[in-house]
Amino acid sequence: MRLLAAHGADPRFVHHADYVNGESYEQRREVTTTLMAAVGMGGRVTPWLPPSRAEREALMLEAVKLATASGVDVNAADLDGRTALDAAKALKYDTVVKFLLDKGATAGVAAKK
Repeated sequence: MRLLAAHGADPRFVHHADYVNGESYEQRREVTTTLMAAVGMGGRVTPWLPPSRAEREALMLEAVKLATASGVDVNAADLDGRTALDAAKALKYDTVVKFLLDKGATAGVAAKK
């Protein structure tokens, strides 16, 4: 993220995607901020050699700190009403959850149902 920002990428960019989901051919739409991407929302990529859980949490926390320092809205929600806080809680990454809560993050609409 630092490298992208250093070369002019906008960390507040919001990705809008329209695609067909899997074999069901269901039309899907997604909205993803850089903060959401930092906590694994909006993408379905599986690394060939995944880092350990502790490494993933540390890397995620660093990316979340960069995104929030760049002014990304900590309460932005995807089209299902999920926020970055919801994703961090689902992953049980306590350091990321605590950081987001300290920044004023709240659970999304989907988590409140």
